[in-house]
Amino acid sequence: MKLPVTLLPFTNRNLSLPTPASPKHEVLELPENLTVNESHDSLSWFRNYHDYQAHVDYLHRLSDEYPPLTRLFSAGKSFEKRPISGIHLFGKSGPGKKPAIVFLGTIHAREWITSMVTEYIAYSLLRYYDVDKDVEYALNSFDFYIVPVANPDGFVYSQTKNRMWRKNRQTQPGASCIGRDLNRNWDVHWDHKAGASTWPCHNTYRGPKAFDAPETMALATELQAIKERQGIRLFIDWHSFGQLVMHPYGYPCTKHLPPFSATSWLAGELADAMRKVHGTEYRAGAACDLLYPTSGDSADYAFEVLGADYAYTIELRPGLDSGFKEGGFRLPEEQILGTAEEAWEGVRHVVQFIHHY
Repeated sequence: MKLPVTLLPFTNRNLSLPTPASPKHEVLELPENLTVNESHDSLSWFRNYHDYQAHVDYLHRLSDEYPPLTRLFSAGKSFEKRPISGIHLFGKSGPGKKPAIVFLGTIHAREWITSMVTEYIAYSLLRYYDVDKDVEYALNSFDFYIVPVANPDGFVYSQTKNRMWRKNRQTQPGASCIGRDLNRNWDVHWDHKAGASTWPCHNTYRGPKAFDAPETMALATELQAIKERQGIRLFIDWHSFGQLVMHPYGYPCTKHLPPFSATSWLAGELADAMRKVHGTEYRAGAACDLLYPTSGDSADYAFEVLGADYAYTIELRPGLDSGFKEGGFRLPEEQILGTAEEAWEGVRHVVQFIHHY
């Protein structure tokens, strides 16, 4: 086992919360270069961003090609009745018999890179199962549940109306503004105002009550079923941007993991493994220390409520310092594959560790 890495200090609690979306002055931006079906067994899929239906079709094609190792599932329906589609991967022993690893992508609509990264992880687990002993070991040791687009309504809206849309598309009686922040709507520290907004027009609006968003309710129900059936060993909610590997807690900032916690140590290992692929620096630490307070978020819910052994929020490329100069949420397509390779190497590394500890 490698010696623990030193977690890099990066504390900035003065970062402001995202600017609220203005319903009166919304700038409509159409996406560029959206593509439809391509070969599932080809890296060409990871050269471009894709529309929502193409992502759904991609999961179907993966499952059709690897039927002994996969099952498709839907966690439920979005506010606009789109399926929250996922793919369940498992080894030759069959589904539901091993501890679970859960990955969520695109819970914030504008973070398109996360749909591509989670699909690259699914692609790699299946493509190299009979080729790479580490991959075979991973799928024979764990069940993987991967949801590339956890916010389908917001994702579609970001591709057809407003590229920078973040929330879901849920309406609310008496309010003209649309949407909940689906990473502030989980029933964990939800009622703490410092980590979310109570204003419906804000990008971090938490909603009038926890789990009032159909997307978070559906995901939580699915996760609870997975927990009761097989337990959750690892949970990662993939985001962009910032190049951060964040472990609990997002809220409150006065709450910390015990010294020498395996969860915090493994965050450093994950960041280090991702850095070694292309030299991209990822910082590791508590979510509240690295970014800002986040109440009602998925990683804290998985860790505190569901009892996941390891739970993280990972912010992918670009970094915070140069983020908007490098595209910010509009990460250039030429960086999709490199970002996915970094994430995949991080996953490979941590899966080997968590099987033993």
